[in-house]
Amino acid sequence: MYCRPLNTAEFPLSSGWATKEVQKYGKKGSGKRIKKKILAILEECFLAGNIDKSHRMTAQDMWNLLTLRAQKGEMERLDIPKVMTIQGWITRYAAQLREKSAQTALKEGY
Repeated sequence: MYCRPLNTAEFPLSSGWATKEVQKYGKKGSGKRIKKKILAILEECFLAGNIDKSHRMTAQDMWNLLTLRAQKGEMERLDIPKVMTIQGWITRYAAQLREKSAQTALKEGY
């Protein structure tokens, strides 16, 4: 089976379509980061919920708490992440805690 090469008039993509200058997506993780002070508050809320199930907070509850603290002047309102960002952080943080606890259980078992 023989395929003839396409000439530039038949090629469906424009010249330079694969160069880095034309890419739509940036580097992974180059977006806005959650401030350390806010991370500490989120960790505190999450761990309080792990200790006592009646103190569990949803991402919306955490966002409301951060908003209240911003109104009191403890932090900038622009630094507060979106609810979806907090939800993603909760998911990642829970997975990290599970992995750490599994590793410590494995070490203690041997």
